[in-house]
Amino acid sequence: MPPIARFAPLALIVLAACASADRPPHGGPMSGGPGGQAGGGRDGGFTQAARLVDEGRYADALPVLRCVASRGEGFEIAEYLAGYSAFRLARSEETPAVLRDDLLTEGFERMTAAAQAGWPAAQAGLAEALFEIANEDALAEAAYWAAVYRNNPRERVYGIDRLDDAVETSLAEHLGDTAISASEQRAAGFTIIPLAGHETGAECARFLRTGSENGQRGDGSRRGRGGPRQDGGQGGGPGGGRGGWAEPDDRAIHTR
Repeated sequence: MPPIARFAPLALIVLAACASADRPPHGGPMSGGPGGQAGGGRDGGFTQAARLVDEGRYADALPVLRCVASRGEGFEIAEYLAGYSAFRLARSEETPAVLRDDLLTEGFERMTAAAQAGWPAAQAGLAEALFEIANEDALAEAAYWAAVYRNNPRERVYGIDRLDDAVETSLAEHLGDTAISASEQRAAGFTIIPLAGHETGAECARFLRTGSENGQRGDGSRRGRGGPRQDGGQGGGPGGGRGGWAEPDDRAIHTR
């Protein structure tokens, strides 16, 4: 099964009426509870949005994840899952064709932002999604992100390996030793670019917890993101699935 079909981490428009690529939509109106779309709450709706992703209800999850990711640094997992959801919707036969390219673009942009911020699942997912494009420029970028992921100690400490070995093998065969070495040298200079926050409109008010702007908890302390990060700082909890594109599981989706 190709990587893009296994997960959809790399990948704009809210498709509230669009069904999942994998499962039919279900549940009632927006209620914030089981069977409904995620609403506000103690964690700003993130946990419920993550459950929607886990259920394959990407059209319901995406608008919430966009809002949560808008907080910036400390919310990389929301940016990652928003990209994941956008990719899934871009690949759905039920998504109108006119929207698919925009969703695919959003997926890549969000996945790249999360990868640049040091999120391992996004780095692995970006490598696999670029590999699927298969032109020379995309393959070179895929090799770069594969090397960045391999250099990231955060999940290696836990024995987690998301990147498909077959992708790395194919990259080596397509690009050759010289190009792979150049990608590894480039990856050695990787520098974290913190996830930028931005202002949101009224549409996000119900999804964002009161008193938690700028990535802070209600008591004003910074949101924790435990685990070693590529810059030696602290990263967030695991996100995504095996190979970066595997469907998220309970281990993969959580908050701290």
